[in-house]
Amino acid sequence: MLGNHFRQLYFAALLLFAVPIGVAGQESVEAWLQRMDASLDRRAEFEAAKQHRIDSVRHMLSSAQTADARFEAMYGMYDEYKAYCYDSARHYSYACLDVATRQGREDWVVRSKCAIAFSLTSAGILSEAREVLASIDPRRLSGEQLAEYYNYESILWRTMADFVGEEPFYTQYISLSNAYIDSLTSIVPDNTLQWWTHTGSEQMRQHRYQDALESFAHVMKLNQPVDLHVEAMTAAEMAWAYIFLDNEEKAIECFARSAIADNESATREITALYHLARLIYKRGDYDRASRYVHQALEDINFYNTRLRKVEINDILPIIEQDRYNAVRSQRNWFIVASVLLVILILAILNVYFMVRKKNRLLADAHATIETQLEQLKQANLKLKEDNKIKNAYVGQSFYTNAEYIEKVEKLYLTIERKIAARQYEDLRSMLKLSTLNGEREGMYVAFDQTFLKLFPDFVQRYNELFEEKDRKQPPSEDSLTSEMRIFALIRLGITDSERIAKFLNYSVHTVNTYKTRIKNRSTAENDQFEQLIMQI
Repeated sequence: MLGNHFRQLYFAALLLFAVPIGVAGQESVEAWLQRMDASLDRRAEFEAAKQHRIDSVRHMLSSAQTADARFEAMYGMYDEYKAYCYDSARHYSYACLDVATRQGREDWVVRSKCAIAFSLTSAGILSEAREVLASIDPRRLSGEQLAEYYNYESILWRTMADFVGEEPFYTQYISLSNAYIDSLTSIVPDNTLQWWTHTGSEQMRQHRYQDALESFAHVMKLNQPVDLHVEAMTAAEMAWAYIFLDNEEKAIECFARSAIADNESATREITALYHLARLIYKRGDYDRASRYVHQALEDINFYNTRLRKVEINDILPIIEQDRYNAVRSQRNWFIVASVLLVILILAILNVYFMVRKKNRLLADAHATIETQLEQLKQANLKLKEDNKIKNAYVGQSFYTNAEYIEKVEKLYLTIERKIAARQYEDLRSMLKLSTLNGEREGMYVAFDQTFLKLFPDFVQRYNELFEEKDRKQPPSEDSLTSEMRIFALIRLGITDSERIAKFLNYSVHTVNTYKTRIKNRSTAENDQFEQLIMQI
């Protein structure tokens, strides 16, 4: 357990002031940031694992039967809390000192005072931490305890230099810190993880950043199995080295790697995450920067260290102001885009209604054209029908006229013979009215036959306009009744009552009386009767 404790001492300093180091692999910046986001999403899982470890050590403490077991368990509680919660770490470090003092164990006293000094230094209580370390006589120490003492002295003076930040004190304190690091390096075995760590730190102080990266690469190789605290501190050192080499992308990758290790080990005394936030903020990734810096602030508040609060409060307002400006800019762009969208929608609606109006006009024009086409179609049908009727009656008139001429010719010859023979009584008998009536009836028969050839269903459809009791049937299939003959002439387009009267040898009054009486018997309206006749 002392070996692990000795190993951890060399990286406690890095927890407080992560300074540059090596190579972070070949992944792109975005890939590392995505891994960072995924790690933060699992934060509750890592927190639960941390609490489980604390509970395990607490159980060891409650069941300790000997002073040795009790001290080691109590120091284990300090070790779990030293990078997790300052108040608890300080409590257990003083509890260790109390047990060590009561047991008279000088080695325990030194370990306890170093733990107290680290806790106070982490909280920025630097004068008290200096007094605690000053109470230790390094001449009485050796091996791991001496290394531990040099390590915490180096941490203290480096922290004091960062806290003061003014000359000549800064240079004086840095020189003291470096002197303790030199002393520490001199007692660490060569080519060990600790030796490469301190060698890299020395190279950083000498501004040999590329050499430092190579040294920290050795640390990463020797960190097997992986100690997340070692990985976090080493990656942070590498990030600083890349910053001094003006390779900001590699610095972001290393800070992301360090912050991921901090998050997975549930470390709350952190620096990498808000340095990462600062770098990606410069790249314009305000949302991520805000998330990271707020998470870092939450960790620092949880750890309860004033020193880190001062550091993070320098960058938090800047990031939030720029994030606010970015959000406001996005809002303004959104407003402009919304206005343009509304204008576009109004323009589209205007075009839509114009097109709709034109379509309506086109539809009306199309309907008009359809109506005119239908009228033209009906007119063509009417012309065809008229042409058919004309052809039928022209042919019939030729035949009738030929017959009539033949009869007149015979009549002339007969009259001429009768006159030559002085048969006057025979002439009188030949010119009787009945003979003319017979001729007229023949004309009607010819008309009926021709008409029914043109309109074979006329009689049937004519009778459909009357009730059963008022329906009339002609004497034969190829003839019409007198009433039907009137409306047959109307169907042929002869609507003038005087012309109908002359054809049928009726008076105009008789024709009109027939028409009125027939319409009154019909089931159709009087003003629609003739229209229905025309549709037959």
